[in-house]
Amino acid sequence: MTIATISGVRGVFNKDLMEEDLLRYSKGFAVVAASSEILLGRDTRSTGELISRLVKGALLESGKNVMDYGVVSTPALFRESRLKQKAAIMITASHNEPEWNGLKFVLSGRGVLQAELDRILKPPKKTAPVVGTPSARAAPRSSYDRDLVSMVGEGSCEGVKVAIDVNGGAAVMHAPAILKSLGCDLTILGATPGVFSRTIDPTNDDLDLLVDTVKSKRCDVGFAFDCDGDRLVLVDGEGKKRTGDYMLTLAIKELLPGLQSRSVVVSADTTEAVDEVVSQMGGKTFRSKVGEANVISKMDEEHVDIGGEGSSGGLIDSRFNRCRDSMLAAITILRAIKRRGPKIIDQAPSYTQIRMKVPLERKKALAAIKKLQKESPGADLLDGLKIGVSHRTWVLIRLSGTEDIVRVSAESASAKEAQQLAESYVARLKRFS
Repeated sequence: MTIATISGVRGVFNKDLMEEDLLRYSKGFAVVAASSEILLGRDTRSTGELISRLVKGALLESGKNVMDYGVVSTPALFRESRLKQKAAIMITASHNEPEWNGLKFVLSGRGVLQAELDRILKPPKKTAPVVGTPSARAAPRSSYDRDLVSMVGEGSCEGVKVAIDVNGGAAVMHAPAILKSLGCDLTILGATPGVFSRTIDPTNDDLDLLVDTVKSKRCDVGFAFDCDGDRLVLVDGEGKKRTGDYMLTLAIKELLPGLQSRSVVVSADTTEAVDEVVSQMGGKTFRSKVGEANVISKMDEEHVDIGGEGSSGGLIDSRFNRCRDSMLAAITILRAIKRRGPKIIDQAPSYTQIRMKVPLERKKALAAIKKLQKESPGADLLDGLKIGVSHRTWVLIRLSGTEDIVRVSAESASAKEAQQLAESYVARLKRFS
């Protein structure tokens, strides 16, 4: 089944996502993009090169010049789009498995909003005639690595022992070089592009090899990346895998003291541990709908520099990049370890969050959620139905925009209570439907 959201269009190539779909979406993006040249990048999936040729041809046919970066991480391409003020397409299915692929659309360094996506998916039947002869060229190396090292200082993490699992993804083009320039004592796993030895999404994998490596090498910390290099998972020095919500909370805790505005924007399903940290520093936590572009839009609205999504460990620091940036998050934590030692990893508040899926036909799901809403008239309706049970304990019920499923997330200081809360609402959804 093809999925089309503001996070991109994706599906199993040549099953759900066909060549004609890719051509149509690329031409639709060419209509929306204002720049005469479009930047192009891809992750390391085996179908990436073929799709790149298809997309490039569609863009050229639409009158757009193309600058091709080849294999590059999503954050690196977003950075190039922002610096050059040009539109970009990243060929990736992000954290989906290798047989998937897709397109992620970027406008001047930010992801597209829903209205823009609607225009891409349904372009006008008539387009302006092509003027001149558009061309494609290979791009010089992205400045992303150099910019990050320059921002934090070469050698600024000297001696910090780090293991990274890039799992053959696009992060292999960036993470090793950046961390070596920062002076880290580095162990690299999965350094062969396109060879995947674990689940693509590190949030859904036990990361056994990384855990064992961190413990055997006595590393201060370990990091695991997804295929396009925007998701990050942290493994602490004892080999314990931490959640994306915890990692985001820790990164925000480290960043905020250096900022004039200590407010942040996070998605509706992100842990309230972030609220606790921000409140202690005199700031305010704003919530957006789930989705990176929604977080960015709210950050712009509230004039906030820092944001993110806990589900993916997705830190956004708009001073450098207007997307989730795994390397920024990793460097934030590494600098804190360098200054105060690896024990800082334990110094952020933490709650347990349980995320579950309920397969449910859309009409029945809507009816069930409506019944739940009647039971909780004071619920937050920003994105789905978020019910506050007690202090820092809540449940969020969201209908998927692309699949016949309902997502149920529950959080509490007690792991047992979070599990019971999630299970109780899953049961109620099924009963009401």
